[in-house]
Amino acid sequence: MFGLGRKAVSMPDGQWLEREGDRFWLPWKRHAKARRLRLLVGNNGPRLTLPPRTSEKAARAFVAEHTDWLWMQWARHADIRQAPLSIGAAAELPWFGQRFPVQWHDDRALHILREDMHWRIHTSTRSSDRQLQAALLQTYRQYGQGWFLQRAQSYLPQLPKRPAAVRVKPLRSLWGSLNATDTITLDVALLFAPEPVAEYVLVHELCHLLQRNHSPKFWHEVEARCPDWRDHRDYLRAHGPGIKAEARRLFG
Repeated sequence: MFGLGRKAVSMPDGQWLEREGDRFWLPWKRHAKARRLRLLVGNNGPRLTLPPRTSEKAARAFVAEHTDWLWMQWARHADIRQAPLSIGAAAELPWFGQRFPVQWHDDRALHILREDMHWRIHTSTRSSDRQLQAALLQTYRQYGQGWFLQRAQSYLPQLPKRPAAVRVKPLRSLWGSLNATDTITLDVALLFAPEPVAEYVLVHELCHLLQRNHSPKFWHEVEARCPDWRDHRDYLRAHGPGIKAEARRLFG
């Protein structure tokens, strides 16, 4: 039979793409179940997935055909290469699809406040950038916890039971989850997306209290509460990698 006893073709683990003095590394990853060459966009930018026996020549030719698309995706993930937030530096912070400037203040202790049109960050002479990252994450988590709990109130009367808890924290790949104890966990990076998008993820997880699957019945429950869910899902597919990248940049 075809393929019995044959070894997979030896392949490099990626290639450099260069253009006008800039360059980036495109990872290559073979996958036993892959049937064709595919370019995927993850949290760290684009990567190439290959079937086990794809030749290096075929892989490079495929990349060459999609060079412009790859550079467009890399530009979209440019914030990955930006420096983390640094005390005293000019900066803007995201908040539900908008960005607001940071106002720095000298104080005796580090604390952060979100106001209508800006962020107030108070630091002391003992504050470090690492402490700033930790404080910023804690601030977003606290604001997010209150926001999601408030939004959940309008949906709870339609559900057979309440979630045991709603938690907000960094998630590596997921936007939200519902565990076996009915605890909902939501990605803190959702606070960077527009409010309707963040609310859609909340609704998605609440509907898992009704249907613990992604069956047509589940999506019917989602649509009954969030008719524009497809638009919000598409937004996360298009902008999600950049949003998660910025969260890693800001929170470490």
